[in-house]
Amino acid sequence: MIDGIKYERIGSLKYEMRLFEDFPIYINNLTFTINNEEKTIYSNFVPLDSQIEYRFAEECESRDDIEFYFKLPFWFKIKTPIGPYNPDWALIKKNEKTLYFVAETKSENQELRISEKQKIKCGEAHFNEFEDVSYKQITKISDLD
Repeated sequence: MIDGIKYERIGSLKYEMRLFEDFPIYINNLTFTINNEEKTIYSNFVPLDSQIEYRFAEECESRDDIEFYFKLPFWFKIKTPIGPYNPDWALIKKNEKTLYFVAETKSENQELRISEKQKIKCGEAHFNEFEDVSYKQITKISDLD
């Protein structure tokens, strides 16, 4: 069903930062305490879903080449043929140029459901349409490089 999926940009439609102001941030049992508020949209805590996300937030917070990062909210969805897909992270990584980066964090050796694998594949196809966006599935922190 998803083999050969192709996304196309429609005009200049984009998500706007003001959308993030319209939704509350829900803090759950697993959070990361922010030390550098200039690196994220959150003021105190980043709400997380897993330990790998905790390690990812920790790495983003401590690395000089990560300029800005945030956990994508539940409402940030990409339409796919098998249902909506919500990637985990967005960040700006600074090397020789600014790179917008979207990440899907999964534990190494984590067994993914078939539908989850398919949604990740659709996410990759979606972000391939943007010249300045890179998409990666992160299973270990070294994948961030």
